[in-house]
Amino acid sequence: MARTQAKVKRTEVARTEMLRGRVGRPPKALAGDIEERIIGAARAVFLERGFDGASIDEIAERAPASKPTIYARYSGKPALFAAVVGQSVNELMNFDSYAPPAGTVQEKLVGLAISIVDRALKESLGLLRVTIGEAYRFPDLSRQLHEVSRKQATHAVAMLLAETTGASGMSVRRAPSKASAALAEIFIDLIVLPMIMRSLMGASERTIRKELPGFVRERVKTFLALQSKS
Repeated sequence: MARTQAKVKRTEVARTEMLRGRVGRPPKALAGDIEERIIGAARAVFLERGFDGASIDEIAERAPASKPTIYARYSGKPALFAAVVGQSVNELMNFDSYAPPAGTVQEKLVGLAISIVDRALKESLGLLRVTIGEAYRFPDLSRQLHEVSRKQATHAVAMLLAETTGASGMSVRRAPSKASAALAEIFIDLIVLPMIMRSLMGASERTIRKELPGFVRERVKTFLALQSKS
């Protein structure tokens, strides 16, 4: 009897150590992508639980990574959330491989706008909802995320507009001029944001995608008319 109890105890201890090792000491094959694993796990947990319901414990378990490893990189849950949103924005605005569709400038701009909205619907709306939901508790974080997102979006769209319309003298390594940035902001506010806001307010993705082409075509006409007058 005593031997059986001792054996059971040793088995439980071994199992506990195995689980601890699984979280705290990932295999060597996984050690190199610790940041990617932490951010990926955090994104999934934030989307499932919301900011308030997410815990570092669950993120650590999913990564897998130890809590000290996470806290060594991020001061707490707000900092980790900011990193997740920041990466999401970078991915959303990474158009390095984007090629404007063939056709007129208007057709190219329509394709660009649809591509941006499509990415937002697929990748960013969930985190945006979480950010908005926590704005009253973390106004500084929310404001900073908005400013960074806006700046990155403006830069990316300004470069894409220059490429799409055939403007010269633009370099992706330099900040766009004030005029180019202003034009990009008009493009975002006039064409992209309305559909994103509709989705945030409850319109189904199916409805958005059905209405998107016609809406974008009309707004691009307005955008080009405004541009010709400037």
